[in-house]
Amino acid sequence: MSLNWQEKLRMYFTNIWFLWSVCLVINIISFLVVYFKIHSGGQTVALHYNVLAGVEWYGKGRNLYLLPGVGLAISLINFYLYRILKNNENFFSFLSLFVTFCVQVILLAAVIFLARIN
Repeated sequence: MSLNWQEKLRMYFTNIWFLWSVCLVINIISFLVVYFKIHSGGQTVALHYNVLAGVEWYGKGRNLYLLPGVGLAISLINFYLYRILKNNENFFSFLSLFVTFCVQVILLAAVIFLARIN
């Protein structure tokens, strides 16, 4: 039985490995934004920005790598939980993927906003 392109696309996007790879790509983009846009060397840059108060924390540029680093650590922990829970609890295994995706998107937004400030 031949599947049409819409069914093939739906099967591709519901594949769990595709979503994990999207999370990994978002994390790589976060690392690249910090590396190329902010030029986080040894100079002092803004590390935290608040809409009401402006820049609250200044620090070394290499500290900005903590944002995508934390995202990578959360992804690895959630991937480990996914591997443990995938046979027993289908909902919790998918929830670990969803949390990873949300964390990666939020951290990418934070890196992009910091890139605009610096």
